[in-house]
Amino acid sequence: MAPFTWRRLLREQAGVTAVETALILPVLLFGVMMLFELARISLMIGVGNLALERALQDFRQERDFYEQTPEVLQAAIEQRLIDSSYGFLTENNFEVDVLAFDNLRRLGGAEADEENDSDDRSPPVLSVTVDLTQTFMTPLPALFGLGDAFQYQYRQLLGNLTSESDDEEQDDA
Repeated sequence: MAPFTWRRLLREQAGVTAVETALILPVLLFGVMMLFELARISLMIGVGNLALERALQDFRQERDFYEQTPEVLQAAIEQRLIDSSYGFLTENNFEVDVLAFDNLRRLGGAEADEENDSDDRSPPVLSVTVDLTQTFMTPLPALFGLGDAFQYQYRQLLGNLTSESDDEEQDDA
């Protein structure tokens, strides 16, 4: 065996590939895992949005949904969300909040006023808020202080806006 020299060490290429692989592999693995994590987040947000749209779409066609209490609507929306989510959502993944407003003025934050409320012929308005919470697939986000789950909030308003032509037709009748 030849004696150790620095020149010989610099010329030798044995083991360089193994060292380079050992240095780059964790970085590549981290990148792939985060790519899958971000793809899953996008999927869950998209599925949640489609499920909420589908759950509320049927309410827009039913005239009596305005007459139901917010609690009944909340339970119905939760069930429709689960049914429309292709099995991705469970009742543990989201929280539904329904706020009912008597008219558009009340939605805008106006105080209750009998005189103005009696003149306002706008239909009731429902504000639906869904808070989605999903745990991460990998432990990497927790290592960076992002917690163990991501959260997303959806907001939808249900109601019919009156137009000037609708008001004129009602006045003519």
